[in-house]
Amino acid sequence: MDYFFVQPKDVHGKTLILRDEEYKHLSRVLRKKIGDHILVTDGDDNMFEAVVSSFDHSLAECEIFNTKLRVNEPKTDVTLAVSLLRNPARLDFLVEKATELGVRAIIPLLCERTIPKHEKHARLEKIALAAMKQCGRSYLPKIFALSRFSMLVNHSRDYSLRLIPHEKTEQSQFIGSVLQHHKKPQSVLVVIGPEGGFSDEELAQAADCRFVPISLGPRRLRSETAAISALSWVVGGW
Repeated sequence: MDYFFVQPKDVHGKTLILRDEEYKHLSRVLRKKIGDHILVTDGDDNMFEAVVSSFDHSLAECEIFNTKLRVNEPKTDVTLAVSLLRNPARLDFLVEKATELGVRAIIPLLCERTIPKHEKHARLEKIALAAMKQCGRSYLPKIFALSRFSMLVNHSRDYSLRLIPHEKTEQSQFIGSVLQHHKKPQSVLVVIGPEGGFSDEELAQAADCRFVPISLGPRRLRSETAAISALSWVVGGW
């Protein structure tokens, strides 16, 4: 069944309205007709089973006949904080894959060794939206504003478990072993550094805030590969 996104403000009781790009995709690309069934999410954990009821010049009205919550969502809320990468295309790729893996939020980071200083926020939000629709999720990950590493770690205590992979971690701290020794947490924060790695000062700051250092294996991984590997373990680790 075809899948669409509706702004929460356009859901009114048992009726929802598709506008703009979603309307164009519905009416012009897929050529849906009155009476056709579709799936629609508001990106806030609600999945609507709906039927197209009418068309106007620039919108489609649909009647909701069933609503489900947290469809295709992990039971653990996972946030990915990741340094900006030298090649913006790699960050784009990571946002797409992190969304597919089920993260609830993505926080772009400025670390000591981060080279880019700005991110294309609107582009990352668009990538997350497309990935959410493609993989059939009911929650649209929030893309936070660019944050400094020190700010993140100092305000991270609300997360049940805080993980920081880096190459100096002993192999005995392999992520699979670490997760076995933790009860399933309500929320997890995974922090990924830049291509040059975290500085010693940053690792000390993380340790002071009770981040758990983890290893992802003996091989040196690109930042985006490390993020995907860690997220795969965390989402499916309990």
